Amino acid sequence: MTLAARLSTQANLGNMDTAAECAAMAAGNMALIQCQATVVAFLASLFAVLMGYLTESHFDSAQAVMLCASSMVTASVASLLLGSLMVGVVILARKWHLNPDNVATPIAASLGDLTTLALLAGVSSLLFHQIDVVWLSPLVVCVFLAGIPIWVYLSKRNPYTREVLCTGWVPVICAMGISSVGGCILDAAVTTYHGLAVFQPVINAPR
Repeated sequence: MTLAARLSTQANLGNMDTAAECAAMAAGNMALIQCQATVVAFLASLFAVLMGYLTESHFDSAQAVMLCASSMVTASVASLLLGSLMVGVVILARKWHLNPDNVATPIAASLGDLTTLALLAGVSSLLFHQIDVVWLSPLVVCVFLAGIPIWVYLSKRNPYTREVLCTGWVPVICAMGISSVGGCILDAAVTTYHGLAVFQPVINAPR
């Protein structure tokens, strides 16, 4: 959604009227969201591992690394798919003289959770079935961590994303923290009120 908002703003400012501007905007923002997605997924997985240890007093290194790998793969692929979709939607909306804010943001909000959950289920299932291959999950984590400097370099070179690379971390990480705490609260509430999980999508829908 942050990408949809940024692209919509740039389109309304007239910074996506030419093919060269669209290409530069898309390249810079795709590199930026890959960087942010990788870092935030890594931090979120560490938080999940920590909370699991605090609540169950148990730590399994293989499962922890698998969780981290699943999160990073999911975040990267979801960002790539949804980012590409948002770029296309904003460009088409601009071409058809529609306000991108009224098109891109609702699509991002509706598809984001669905895409991420589907990918996470698939990726984690694949990695779990290969958990005996001890080098697979650590290799995935190392590859994605090694890619962060590349995304930072590409984002920093792009004039459209240079500033966001420095200033856009606080809201994204805070959102991740709030979402993680919300998940912990929901997990605790479901233990007491068993039917509460059914209403969670209804409660979140108005957002």
